[in-house]
Amino acid sequence: MIYFSITFGKDADGKLSMNFGPINQAGGTRRLNVAVTRAKEEMHVFASLKPEQIDLSRTSAEGIRDLKHFLEYAQRGASALTEAIGASGGFFDSPFEQAVAEQLQAKGWVTHSQVGVSGFRIDLGVVNPDAPDQYLSAVECDGDSYHSSATARDRDFLREHVLRGLGWEVIRIWSTDWWIDSESALEHVDAQLHKLLAKYRAKL
Repeated sequence: MIYFSITFGKDADGKLSMNFGPINQAGGTRRLNVAVTRAKEEMHVFASLKPEQIDLSRTSAEGIRDLKHFLEYAQRGASALTEAIGASGGFFDSPFEQAVAEQLQAKGWVTHSQVGVSGFRIDLGVVNPDAPDQYLSAVECDGDSYHSSATARDRDFLREHVLRGLGWEVIRIWSTDWWIDSESALEHVDAQLHKLLAKYRAKL
């Protein structure tokens, strides 16, 4: 269990500064991600401010945006993720992830990178071609760190469980498979996506 304290709040005049220290700076979202993904089973969050008090119109810092979404999740649970999940981070976490995205796009799939909120970002969200406002599946690009760290595996298992509970399909692609035979790895993911699309169409 981890106890996580948000040591920011309103001043004596009842005003909340949008200065949250290092989280405001470049890389702030990664700092927050490290902080909120350490717990393997449970985290208790203590805060003197509510997420609705963080006014994103007053700051462009991605770290502050993610802090707000994290507090929403801590306050309301998984339902908060469904409201924020459509926000794309607009960056790639690794060259491997970017290579997968580019090859899927060459196959005709529309992908969004780093979809979601801080501790629950999906590497790639593949847009449903029949329903552009929905994602057909998440594609998780697992590299060497996933294989080498038991903590990372446990954390990803929990995250995948939450995402599936929210209705996401999750397809994994392994970096080792990609570097050995990227064409076969790509065909495997493409085939899975087509199966999911056919399943979606069968329900209509």
